[in-house]
Amino acid sequence: MSGARVYAFETVDVFTRQRFAGNPLAILPDARGLDSAKMQTIAREFGYSETSFVLPPQDPANSAQVRIFTPEEEMPFAGHPNVGTAFALGQAATLWGAPIGDELRFEEKAGLVFVRLQRTAGQVVGAEVRAPRPLATAPGPDTAMVAALAGLDAAAIVSATHAPLFASVGAEFLFAEVVPEALAPASGQRDRFAALSAALGKPFLSLYLYARAGDAVSARMFAPLSGVPEDPATGSAVAALGALLQARAGVARLVVEQGVAMGRRSEIAVRSGADGGADGTWISGHCVLVMRGELML
Repeated sequence: MSGARVYAFETVDVFTRQRFAGNPLAILPDARGLDSAKMQTIAREFGYSETSFVLPPQDPANSAQVRIFTPEEEMPFAGHPNVGTAFALGQAATLWGAPIGDELRFEEKAGLVFVRLQRTAGQVVGAEVRAPRPLATAPGPDTAMVAALAGLDAAAIVSATHAPLFASVGAEFLFAEVVPEALAPASGQRDRFAALSAALGKPFLSLYLYARAGDAVSARMFAPLSGVPEDPATGSAVAALGALLQARAGVARLVVEQGVAMGRRSEIAVRSGADGGADGTWISGHCVLVMRGELML
């Protein structure tokens, strides 16, 4: 196409060791020259839950600036884009002319995000990401209203550890624990999301449902107003959940399974508190490279 500017891109499946599972992510490893509107258009074109755009850092002490977009909005922080972006960048020897070590620092809307690459036999296979903020919570809507968002009865909500609430370590979600048998029939009711979003003044309301069995957690995330009817893996929500359960129940480590109902099983590890160390909450997972190509603008 004559006169078009060409941008390289990659897609990566995140929080999985198997291609075509996990959460797909599109990455533009050099997004210089793109403004916010073009980034939003590109994210909508890919149609993934998120697309990341890598830019030179504003502070040369850091590795890169990373901007993250859903099909409808820019995110201040998200888990699988950080893990997948670090994995993709880690395949190269240098970034903006500097050697890539095992630790990266990403500048994001929510703050500075620290990343550690994970290697097997010298090859980068995934990453561990520290949430940029401490846990913040706020009361959620009543149980019946939250259940209705997912098309469930109020009896499906479990309130022993916490009632439905908003929690964030960089990106906010509405959390509710449910009985295990309620996960499979749950579905995001867009009309109810729209009504509650308008009532609360939260234009991109996201609901994270989870069920616990010991240290294992199964979860689903619905964000229809963000162009994400369901997300196969939501690292930023898992980070908040890990911090929340550490604070409320003393749970230091979890493994969260998500995306099963979509046929894209994901596995996200989280550690917080005593196991997370004094430096906060960390999520981690493996990645698989799927595509490389060129985008014409």
